[in-house]
Amino acid sequence: MQKIYADLHIHIGAAGGKPVKITASRQLDLKTVLYRDAREKGLDVVGVIDCACTNVLAEIETMLKEGQLQALPAGGFLARNGVLLIAGAEIESREGFHSLIYVPGLEQLKTIHKYLRTRVRNMSLSTQKARVSIGELINLSRLTEGIFCPAHAFTPYKGIYGYWTDKIRPRLGADTDQIFALELGLSADTFMADMLKETRGYTYVSNSDAHSSANIAREYNLLRMGEKNFTELKWALQNKEGRKVIANFGMDPLLGKYHRSYCNDCKLITSEQPPVKVCPTCGNPNMVKGVMDRIVEIRDYEEPHHPTGRPPYYYRVPLRALPGAGPKTIEKLKKYFDNEIEILERADIQVIAKLGGEVVARQIEQMRSGRMTISPGGGGYYGKVTKDHFKC
Repeated sequence: MQKIYADLHIHIGAAGGKPVKITASRQLDLKTVLYRDAREKGLDVVGVIDCACTNVLAEIETMLKEGQLQALPAGGFLARNGVLLIAGAEIESREGFHSLIYVPGLEQLKTIHKYLRTRVRNMSLSTQKARVSIGELINLSRLTEGIFCPAHAFTPYKGIYGYWTDKIRPRLGADTDQIFALELGLSADTFMADMLKETRGYTYVSNSDAHSSANIAREYNLLRMGEKNFTELKWALQNKEGRKVIANFGMDPLLGKYHRSYCNDCKLITSEQPPVKVCPTCGNPNMVKGVMDRIVEIRDYEEPHHPTGRPPYYYRVPLRALPGAGPKTIEKLKKYFDNEIEILERADIQVIAKLGGEVVARQIEQMRSGRMTISPGGGGYYGKVTKDHFKC
């Protein structure tokens, strides 16, 4: 068995010289993700969720012909540097929330492209609203032998719980049985999600939802897999054949830009006990509901009820977001250590102190064992780390 680091929600900014994800960096293309960013971050597996877009699909075909990618018999595409590409699509259904479908190979990817091109206005762009129901998307994932996963499930912006429903099973019935993975999103963690009874059977994944190279692997997963391929990933998410998610590594949800409710009128991120539905300052009832507020609103338990075997969730802050970790300090650390995950997880603290200074070393050391003190985010504004203060 191997220990595999994976970030399964990465966007492409451009392909073939044309935009793909409008809000993503144009410098973020498929080759850059595979051959530079994945290695610099320390990822073994990357899930790119714009692969059904016309130009990205064409780029994958070109890379296969040129030998830059190899289609594996058990699914997935292996780059020459050993990074595994899991191809996927992020789709907005008629219900108004986002879902991820990962598929094993090129033919299945073409099936999704063919299916969507009569239901989507512009197949060149990512995360388009499709004239298709959630049930039809689940059937599509089954047809393509894929993995279906609700994206950023609790966010007010297009999350299945945050936007659409209190409970999934009453809305989807038997189709719910096809869902075995749930993406937490940047504003939620295992402790919050396990306050819902219904989530007990889901495997949680923590992914970056990166729109730029800098944000890749701001959240990631540690998996136990026999080999690097699609089938092994699917088994890990199904907790099958000894494969599993060993741990989730994610931003403290307080850092998430939708963690607490927000008033657009007076620009206030609320601090009152959740759920806050009306602005305590101006009385505005049209709040941007926070993830914490939403979970408290729909929860079944006041405290998390973790099922047996639930993987641990470790709080992490991207290296560049640590107070005192400026560009020069980060460059020194990256030149010495193999990658960013190595620095955050395993690097010797004394060596970090020698290269990057005592402040950064102390922050990384304490982050590995506790939680930083953070001013929470909300309404589209990220939370901020309070310099050099931690709580364990």
